[in-house]
Amino acid sequence: MRMPIRFTLLVLATVGLASAFAIHSAAGKAADGNRFEATFTETNASLTNRIADLGILQLINTGTGDVTGYGPATSVIAVTQDRSVQPCGAGSWTNAGIRRIVLEAGVLVLRTVAYVCQTASGPTVSESWTVDGPASTGAFAGARGSGEGTVDLSAPVRITTLSGKLKLAGGTD
Repeated sequence: MRMPIRFTLLVLATVGLASAFAIHSAAGKAADGNRFEATFTETNASLTNRIADLGILQLINTGTGDVTGYGPATSVIAVTQDRSVQPCGAGSWTNAGIRRIVLEAGVLVLRTVAYVCQTASGPTVSESWTVDGPASTGAFAGARGSGEGTVDLSAPVRITTLSGKLKLAGGTD
């Protein structure tokens, strides 16, 4: 009689421990699942230079890269630079842009704002972005999120790195 009770208690303890691990694991996956990481190699496709009369430069860059968890992607970003303002000293400017990231799961649209600041090693780009859920499609339709990014301007091709949080519509926080 004692053996079946011990066995039952052992089974219940094992099930309880396994359930606790499963809940902890699922909680970790939900938090990690909201993380957004992407890297793109981009080149200029179009340029309109009106710096001399309007202080504005407009450009379109295209590129390819990878979005962690979603795979290979293409990117198109349309940027307007206002060279008449200098947010971080002489030779700096602001950028405002719309980035379209095309993936197998859909199109993710990001709205970006950036400062380009001069440093001893050359210009640095620090950007912040927010997801445009209504403009996004497929798995990204209705998504929300935000993050930061950098652009390496030291070579003819630009390396853009984005990171932040992405919450798909209907997903968990």
